Amino acid sequence: MAVKSVAYGEYLVSQHENGSISVLKEYDNVIASLRAISQEVGFDYDDNWTTRQFGSKLIKEYGEDGIAQFGEYCVRILDNGSVASFRVYANTKEALREIADKIGLDYDENWNTRQFGSKLIATLS
Repeated sequence: MAVKSVAYGEYLVSQHENGSISVLKEYDNVIASLRAISQEVGFDYDDNWTTRQFGSKLIKEYGEDGIAQFGEYCVRILDNGSVASFRVYANTKEALREIADKIGLDYDENWNTRQFGSKLIATLS
């Protein structure tokens, strides 16, 4: 369970009870993320599909119960029928660097993930 979390744009940075850090990115441009996932897995799609059609077809092909996992990426049908796509970073430091670069935060390459995450959460809070 997260004890501290901060949202920045599409990102959610969380520090958990054990001190570990996680970064989740929920894509604002869902259709673009679905296209990127499709290209990665070799799924043929129609440029005319709506986001809901696209998400449903990907989940039908690769998932179940309204959700499909593609490595770090996830596509999900929400309760209201809309489609959401997420990335849960396996390389958390990469995500922290990405966010730090966007906000202009100077960081030390020697920081471990917990130090980096804590400083980023404090900066964004």
